[in-house]
Amino acid sequence: MTTVVVAESTGPLPSRTRTDRRTMVASTVGTVMEWYDFNLYGLASALVFGPLFFGSSATGGILASFATFAVGFAARPIGGMLFGHLGDRVGRKHVLLLTMLGMGVTTTLIGVLPTYAAVGIWAPVLLVILRVCQGIAVGGEFAGATLLTVESAPPGRRGLFGAIPAMGTGAGFVLAAGVFGLVSMLPQESFESWGWRVPFLLSAVLVLFGLVVRHGIKETPVFAELEEYGEREKRPLVAILRRQPLAVIRVLGITVSGFVWGYMIQAFAVAYATGTLRMDKSTVLWAITLASALEIVAIPFWGWLSDRIGRRAMVCIGLLCTVLYAFPFFWLLETRSTGMVVLAMLIAIPVCKDMVFGPQAALVAELFDARIRYSGVSVGREFGGALFGGTAPFIGAALHSATGSVAPVALYVIAGCVVTAFAVLAGRETAHDRDDHV
Repeated sequence: MTTVVVAESTGPLPSRTRTDRRTMVASTVGTVMEWYDFNLYGLASALVFGPLFFGSSATGGILASFATFAVGFAARPIGGMLFGHLGDRVGRKHVLLLTMLGMGVTTTLIGVLPTYAAVGIWAPVLLVILRVCQGIAVGGEFAGATLLTVESAPPGRRGLFGAIPAMGTGAGFVLAAGVFGLVSMLPQESFESWGWRVPFLLSAVLVLFGLVVRHGIKETPVFAELEEYGEREKRPLVAILRRQPLAVIRVLGITVSGFVWGYMIQAFAVAYATGTLRMDKSTVLWAITLASALEIVAIPFWGWLSDRIGRRAMVCIGLLCTVLYAFPFFWLLETRSTGMVVLAMLIAIPVCKDMVFGPQAALVAELFDARIRYSGVSVGREFGGALFGGTAPFIGAALHSATGSVAPVALYVIAGCVVTAFAVLAGRETAHDRDDHV
């Protein structure tokens, strides 16, 4: 089997530099748009979908709403397998246009759905169908966007380059939470009748912009070489199961902590603070928005630092911080003080979560051969999302409802950190590898 190697540059290449910049911009902007769409649903499930689509604002409505939130994650492995196959067969850039278009259409349609009061049981049925479509679309986004930059990175900078589009997840949440924060300031009646629809309808405009930005970008040097030498894998899904099944399991494990912790913060904690603690919706949303805004700096920084100290060291430091902070996070929320809630989010998101998330794109990409990389990253990551991401708010709400305490929720977060630590430490360090099939 021929090893595909990306030649390292020994001199200035201005045209390549411009291409890299266009690739990073297109990848990042597209990721912002996609995760704006996906995060809107998480916020709406915590704040409004219970009473509007399930006819109840009580615990049952919240649990039903979080269950549909989980459905989107359950569909993500389907998207991961589908778009992973296409990404390894026809290229990274073409798949990213498809995922963005699919996400934009389904999110816009959510904004025009009739509610339970209007059509009864059809309201949650239609909501679930569109959530499944969202999950399929986003299932191929993260791997494609980050591989587009990781496979174009200069030697020794894969952590930074992979983290740049990954910061779009934070920027997407900033945009989603910011828009939701604005509409949540409307009178409650206006917010529930039409205000919540505005962020979803705005998606149509944003996705059109993202498609324009992504149009015309070039394929990665790695995939271009695979095409040139006829090295593309005919059946990448079969190949990863035959040649690198343990790598797929490692990717799944590496993602556990980020999924559990991230969605406990962005969905369960929002419902807990605004429901149980009776805090103002806009206060909680603006606190998360501020913390997520710092991700735009934090994620690339932690990715850059992982290029220097190693992926394993960087991730394990983040895991230790999360373990130590899981209980204090909820204690800060329980003060009901605006300043303390802001502080809780500032430590939880750009520090604890992003220390683990920042190096993740490069870490998981470095586990796979180029011929099956898109499939390997997508399948492993999206199965992790289905098992641990989408279920996190539901499990958090169920644990809290059953015990009346957030202590079991914090312990669940800690357990996720332990799983990720085992997965990270199970393999060797790859950050400083220079013989690069990446």
